[in-house]
Amino acid sequence: MSKPPCGEPEVSVIVPTLNERDNIRPLYVGLKKSLEGAGLECFEIVFVDDSSTDGTIEEVERLSRSDPRVRLIVRRGEKGLSRAVLEGLRRARGRVAVVMDADLQHPPETVPLLVEKVAGGEADLAVASRYAPGGRVEGWSLVRRIISRGAVLLAWLLIPESRRTRDPVSGFFAVNLERVRPAIVSGRGFKILLEILYTNPYARVVDVPFTFRGRSRGSSKLGPSTILDYLLQVLQLSSIPRFIAVGALGSLVNLAVYTLAFSATGVHPLSSILGFEAGLIHNAILHDRITFRNRSMWRSHSFLRRLAKYHATSAAGIAVGVAASTILYSLAGLHPLLSQALGIGAGFIVNFTLASRYIWR
Repeated sequence: MSKPPCGEPEVSVIVPTLNERDNIRPLYVGLKKSLEGAGLECFEIVFVDDSSTDGTIEEVERLSRSDPRVRLIVRRGEKGLSRAVLEGLRRARGRVAVVMDADLQHPPETVPLLVEKVAGGEADLAVASRYAPGGRVEGWSLVRRIISRGAVLLAWLLIPESRRTRDPVSGFFAVNLERVRPAIVSGRGFKILLEILYTNPYARVVDVPFTFRGRSRGSSKLGPSTILDYLLQVLQLSSIPRFIAVGALGSLVNLAVYTLAFSATGVHPLSSILGFEAGLIHNAILHDRITFRNRSMWRSHSFLRRLAKYHATSAAGIAVGVAASTILYSLAGLHPLLSQALGIGAGFIVNFTLASRYIWR
């Protein structure tokens, strides 16, 4: 007997699938029991399938005929977990969306807890965390545990936005679709949560501990290609490589202006200051447009204000750089260009610290 319609759903559960036929019905039963038990009658379960060949599509279709709250999206000719999740988020009808795997490793009984955190206004993004106090994993080998912990540490090290949660590589989370923007997420890489954290740097995040279960049906999708995809994703999202690249270009601008000024005046301190100033303006423009674009696009104040703040905080970097350059040239007797280059390196360290912490934080 079909479930009577209840209007627009309050919650959308997004489940990406690829050859998960045996898990579909147990997952549906678990979600239905958990959500209805929490008083959430108006929900939808959106299965986003990447053209499964094992009968997954047919199994979801059978469920949707008996319960209209079950929806199916089949992506033809496309593959990729993150893009499947993104497709589901963009087509979700609920204000709160929950993303989870189909393999039953994410317990359905945790879903109402995630929804409560977001729907109640405590957070814009609730992450089901294996590493928050009270969370744990079942059935993992030592190697799998090391890989998972290493992935978390790498994200924390290179992507500051990920440090708001203890488990930035979780595939189980809930979002407020009115406050978190999936439209600006590209869906690159394997870990969609990592990119959501990166593109929504000011979203409020809370962790909800849960037990990650061992897989009972189907096969794991984790392999060398997945690990490589993750490493590439982290490098693409990290601001550090972009900061270094912009800084390298800025160094060339600095040295070019310094050379012109020194050739014209023969005064090292003045030429050094002019070189640093030219490099600073160049770097501020590119950092705003490229390095920290994910943060600057959310800011209401103008670029000129950020430029002024960058200029003010960079005074320390300029002071350190000019001082180091002058000392190396005047006292150590190094070549003018080498002195300026070493001064740039000293100023770079100071500028990155201040820019990431105070300008585009």
